[in-house]
Amino acid sequence: MRKSVIVAMLALSAVAPSTSVANSLLAHAATKKSTKTVKQPKVKQIKLQGAVNVRDLGGYRTKDGKTIKKHKLLRSAALGTLTKADTKKLVQTYHLATDIDLRTDGEAKKSPDVKIKGVKYRFDPVMHNFSKIGKTESGEQVMTHTYRQFVTTKDARKAYHNLFEQLLHNPKNKAVLWHCSAGKDRAGMGSVLVLSALGVDRKTINHDFMLSNKFRASVNKQHLAALTAKGVSKKSLDYRRKKAMDAVKMAYINTSYKLIKKDYDSMNNFLHKGIGLTNSDITKLRKMYLK
Repeated sequence: MRKSVIVAMLALSAVAPSTSVANSLLAHAATKKSTKTVKQPKVKQIKLQGAVNVRDLGGYRTKDGKTIKKHKLLRSAALGTLTKADTKKLVQTYHLATDIDLRTDGEAKKSPDVKIKGVKYRFDPVMHNFSKIGKTESGEQVMTHTYRQFVTTKDARKAYHNLFEQLLHNPKNKAVLWHCSAGKDRAGMGSVLVLSALGVDRKTINHDFMLSNKFRASVNKQHLAALTAKGVSKKSLDYRRKKAMDAVKMAYINTSYKLIKKDYDSMNNFLHKGIGLTNSDITKLRKMYLK
């Protein structure tokens, strides 16, 4: 009788984990659940007649379950050919109050932003001059160098610091828009930093970065068609260079990520030591732009 009871007890212990084991399994399951990728909304391009690659970062969810407020954070390509209908839409629908121009002085003079009544303009160049393209330098090499500058140069870090200053000193808490020429590289890096500061996960940030290929598809196609019309072959360096420079690739932003890891150890450290944000700044940003 005693032997049968012992056997039964051993059998139960084999199929039913102890309390400590069970708790460990539950904790593991909870951890696994908490690291699951946050489900994100489908981002649509803001349709404007005079600008492309325009989008609202509102709707993205953070790792701690909060959501970026809509009509607060906008990114775009150049705003030099906006129509009256475009400006009306930006002001009345998206409540635009600040336009931050990340282009070079030459770009801004060649195609100045359309002046919008009630919207303050801030010239904030990430780079003062573009690096010259060598005779054998590929488009990928040019873009890699550009994304390296975003992290390593004082000018770029100062420009992105200024972008955050505008976000932080936004008394009416209306929409702030930042843009470059194509809306994909300098504006794209700005978005990477803003989304990181707000606590959005890296996968979502990368997805937003790569959306420029989708929203610029027709324009990029026109650029390549124009080269072909001039007699430039698809196999030529000029054609392949243009194709690479019109697009965004993960290899480009990974160049920035790797340098941030190498020089600052983490994105959080880069935001603090490289860009100059304080813990209070981060807290204030999240209070202003998250719900």
